[in-house]
Amino acid sequence: MRVIADPSTARPRKGTAGATARSSGTAGAAAAPPRKAAGSPRLADRRRKFVAAAEQLFLERGYAGASVNEVVRIAGGSLATLYAEFGTKEKLFEAVLSRRAAAIFEEGTQEPAHIADVGAELHALAAKMQARILSADGLAIYRLAVSEAPRFPGLRKAVLRNGLRGFLSHLAAYFGALAQAGRIRIEDPALAAEHFLTLVQGQQLFVACCGDAASISTASRKRHLADAVDAFLKIHPLIEARRAHAERTLRSRRSTALD
Repeated sequence: MRVIADPSTARPRKGTAGATARSSGTAGAAAAPPRKAAGSPRLADRRRKFVAAAEQLFLERGYAGASVNEVVRIAGGSLATLYAEFGTKEKLFEAVLSRRAAAIFEEGTQEPAHIADVGAELHALAAKMQARILSADGLAIYRLAVSEAPRFPGLRKAVLRNGLRGFLSHLAAYFGALAQAGRIRIEDPALAAEHFLTLVQGQQLFVACCGDAASISTASRKRHLADAVDAFLKIHPLIEARRAHAERTLRSRRSTALD
């Protein structure tokens, strides 16, 4: 499955707004709107460094405590370039969430028709998700969203649109590909993505966020994953190989008949 990277944003206007934002050292309404990517490797590398530095600071200091000036100090470049690329602090946080949402799929996935054991493939995906969710960074981002998003509308929008919906869109595309290949019975990939994420998170996320992650043993994690995938497959059952082949053939014939 091909993962689509975040689109870059629009070129800034010249004028006093950008100067005001640069002099204030904060990303807010006065910041210049983001620009379209020039396509140069150097600019792409600078953007990656800005996002990495921002993620580090958001995790260490929270949303309110992270400074765009400090992002520039860590990443290099200039404040003007950062504003031109992202426009606002909210957009910078949004880019962090977009990168994290896509990261779990960066290794790529097999062609659905070539997967020998779809159940094992789903279990492997669930394990990667669980590791990310219960990691120190994953828990820090979750706590940040819960504690600070209610106070910052821009942050709340970024969390819900690029943090949650961004990841679910990747997951839905994955399930849609499996269903299209006739490997699993899924009528609504978006709903299936919500089911899968909810089952994988379970109560372990709440326990870990309360500071008791150490109480979740390795055996408990494995048992939870097995139960989560089993429950998911009861809602969205696998299609037997012979039946899958027949259904693919039927779809092909229908498509040919319509042409």
